[in-house]
Amino acid sequence: MAALLVSMSAMCIMISMALPMWRTSIRREREAELVFRGQQYVRAIVLFQRKYHGTFPPTLDVLVHERFLRRRYLDPITNDDFQLLYVDVPSGSALDGKSDAPTFTDKRRGIMGVVSRSKQISLGRYHGRDRYDEWAFIAGPVSTEAHPGGRSLEPMAR
Repeated sequence: MAALLVSMSAMCIMISMALPMWRTSIRREREAELVFRGQQYVRAIVLFQRKYHGTFPPTLDVLVHERFLRRRYLDPITNDDFQLLYVDVPSGSALDGKSDAPTFTDKRRGIMGVVSRSKQISLGRYHGRDRYDEWAFIAGPVSTEAHPGGRSLEPMAR
């Protein structure tokens, strides 16, 4: 009976030592998944821009419906939807409602990227940023012309 108590105590101590390492490991996996999912959104937006001559998608549902994106991904840090980043229409432009051009709600021209809603400090750094809500996954301007060395799916450097 005493040997059972000693062995159970030793197991509890070992588990309590391993638990922080497991939490850290799980958090690192979630960070890696956040980067993967953010890059999937960027890739889908870039493909949409290539097909529709540089325009940004109006909604995520368009990306899913037209099969640029497999499904709407949740933010793995918060298990909620990503915060969408929109391309704003500059005031005085043709799209701000002062012309015959079609207008968009809230004077936005479409989705250019996503970002996490979490304000937590991350374990790792992504492009020099150390909070999840600063890890912005943004599609930059792309060329709709074919590249001589094959099609690159990455946006141009910003």
